[in-house]
This record gives sequence, C-alpha cells and structure tokens, in this order.
Amino acid sequence: MPTTLIDLGKRIRAERQKRQLTLEKFSKKTGLSKSFLSQIERGNTEPSITSLKKIAAEFGYSVVNLFPNGNGNDSNWGYQEGITAHPVTKTAYRNEVSVVRADRRKRLALPGSNVVYDLLTPDMRRQLEVMYMQVKAGENSGDEPMLDSPGEKMCFVVKGKLELCVGKDVYQLSEGDTINYPAHVEHSWRALEGESIEVIWILTPPSF
Repeated sequence: MPTTLIDLGKRIRAERQKRQLTLEKFSKKTGLSKSFLSQIERGNTEPSITSLKKIAAEFGYSVVNLFPNGNGNDSNWGYQEGITAHPVTKTAYRNEVSVVRADRRKRLALPGSNVVYDLLTPDMRRQLEVMYMQVKAGENSGDEPMLDSPGEKMCFVVKGKLELCVGKDVYQLSEGDTINYPAHVEHSWRALEGESIEVIWILTPPSF
C-alpha cells in the first residue's frame, strides 16, 4: 500500500492521467480546488478520508482501490475496478462461515495521519461492512461532510469520546454509545477525548 503521501499522490496522478483529465477538469468534477489536488499529487498535504472518497468516486471505485496492496497479508478487499458509487444490485447473502484473525485484518492507514481502519468483515462482497477505526484526539473526517451510498450506518464508540454531525445535528458520543443514521445524509466526525479513541462503523451496503 502507499506508505507515504508521495506514494499516494503518485497513484492518484497516474489514475487521473490515465483518464486524460487535467487538474482543472478533475477539480470541477471532485469539487476540490486545483491547488489542493496538486498538493495531494505531489505528496505535500494530507488528504482527509472525505477528499479521498470524492477522488475515488470520480475514478469509479472505492477508497480502498487507492491502497491496492492492503496490509501485506491479504490484498483482496473484494472491490473490483469500476465499482459504482451506488450499487444497483444486491449482494447475495453469504452462507459460509468466515473467521478473520486479528493479525490478518485488511488495514488502511492514511499516510501522515493518525487514523487507522481495520476491516472486520472478510471483504466488501457482502451486504454488511464493519470497520474498526483507531484515532487520536484532534483528528477528524475532513473539512467537508461525507456521503455514502443510500443505506444505513451505525457508529459504536468502544473507547474515548467522539463528536458526530449528521445533517445539521451534532451528537457527542462517549464510550459505549451508539448512533444509527441514513448513510446518504451528510455526516462527519471529530475525535474529542482519549489517548486512543476506538470506534466501530457498521455500514450497509459496503461503500467505504
């Protein structure tokens, strides 16, 4: 996976150029400024997960496709090139039993950031996505709110304190609290208190 901001920037630039998009055109498509995109591609700034979602959506796939090698243990996240932002077909329920060992989780850690995501479900080819997030106080999801595919999303604060904005409403969640909300409503989070803040996100359908 990209281990530095420079690696991530090179990956994004290559995908943009492959689609013959100038920075100006890409800026209009993503809603991100041309100068900000240029800084990301040069590895000079740390993009938020919100910004990466906008970039990945214009490439036609998920954020995890920007991190193609997973955590080195198992690169198969289950997403394919060309995934749409809003799946039109439902994934069949899985009948097999799958165990995900703690040391075999697929991990996404943003270069230069204190935010780490572990996928607790085996892959993204299911009707449910469960992410375990570890973050330090002061981190946030980005300046702009997130939008996921139509569905449901739940947040469970395992440790620490988190602020979650859903639409125009703001909620402060402490250890043990949960919140459920429509995934396609604008939302954002901010880590408030705790040396290590741990959160579990449950989303259906998968669209990280």
